[in-house]
Amino acid sequence: MPDSSKVVVTGMGAVSPYGAGCQALLDGLFNSKGCMHPVSELEALSMVKTKVAATVPEMDFSYIPRRDRRSMSRMAKYAYVAAREALVSAGYGIAPENLGFFMGSTLNSISVWLEVSKNCLEHHLELVKTSDFLQIMNHSPLATVSQALKIKGPCVGAADACATGLMNVGLAYMAIKTGLISQALCGGTEEYHPMFSACFDIMQATSHNFNDKPNAACRPFDANRTGLVCSEGCGLLFIESKESAKKRGVKILAEIAGFASNTETENMAYPSAQTLRECMESALKNAGISPQQVDLLNAHATGTIIGDIAETQAANTVFGPSVKINSLKGHLGHTMGASGSLETIACVEMLNRQEILPTQNLQQPDPRCASVHYITQLEKGPVNVILKNSFAIGGNNCSLILRRPL
Repeated sequence: MPDSSKVVVTGMGAVSPYGAGCQALLDGLFNSKGCMHPVSELEALSMVKTKVAATVPEMDFSYIPRRDRRSMSRMAKYAYVAAREALVSAGYGIAPENLGFFMGSTLNSISVWLEVSKNCLEHHLELVKTSDFLQIMNHSPLATVSQALKIKGPCVGAADACATGLMNVGLAYMAIKTGLISQALCGGTEEYHPMFSACFDIMQATSHNFNDKPNAACRPFDANRTGLVCSEGCGLLFIESKESAKKRGVKILAEIAGFASNTETENMAYPSAQTLRECMESALKNAGISPQQVDLLNAHATGTIIGDIAETQAANTVFGPSVKINSLKGHLGHTMGASGSLETIACVEMLNRQEILPTQNLQQPDPRCASVHYITQLEKGPVNVILKNSFAIGGNNCSLILRRPL
């Protein structure tokens, strides 16, 4: 395959519950640091069973020019930090000409929405500012970061709930493959609000049996799991054609070898093993890679009862019982719209370190989950090909295949 049709990762940027920067994210993951904690607003809601979340530590955003900062929600500020890091790590001080930008979130800023709604309902429209409206547009983080960093190429803000981050990476990949652009920033961003936890609790999808031990609360595949732990952050990748990367002489971190997306039409909230299987098989076909060549399945696996079962059953059908599988939700919680891209950054690092991260808190695999090779401790490679999944409420599924650079 010619270099002009290959797509590679050359830069990464992150904000996570471990702090600002990819180094903080990777140090937290590879050292199994805890980042979950009780949330006072949840403790005050007696009807909500879950009481924990994982949030980004307090950050100083004062260095962002006020002209740009005043229109940014918290998640947009996370995206600004991650975008700058991704650009610098890809070898740029400013955004290159015709850079594409593909980024979205599950929802826009809930806290700003609630404040605007309160002022409207109480007939205090004079308190609503232009900057408030700019912070609650569906594509607010995309628009405000594009303005601040002078990103002039096509900007696309796909919002696909928990699949948002990976979906935007996939869309950017396809835009480069088809020649629309040669370089792109892509991923997802999210800011936590207790309403996230409360809504998932209403759906009986949250962890509630380890409120007294927050860092043990999210337990993908574990027999003692009860659901997810909500989190926040931003993950962005700088991707480009291999031809572009070679011309610039920059380090290639990974190749994006394939992508696929499909939709579950039987249930809005729960995926089926058949649809997930078809998504993974389509990604393998797109990449021209056989199931036997995949060294690791980095699962979406949030720690929900039905979701983990369906995904492992699909994995067993596609790859057989020997496939190695892990989830990073036990470390990070579920960063929602940012999860696919933050976890892709971790997958790139696993390829480069030749190490596989374990699934945190997985002590006894649920017998209802399929029989596969669950990773429960840091494991040495070889790791040359990783298939990464993201699945979402609403039925939006996607699978991305990463390959170690040759």
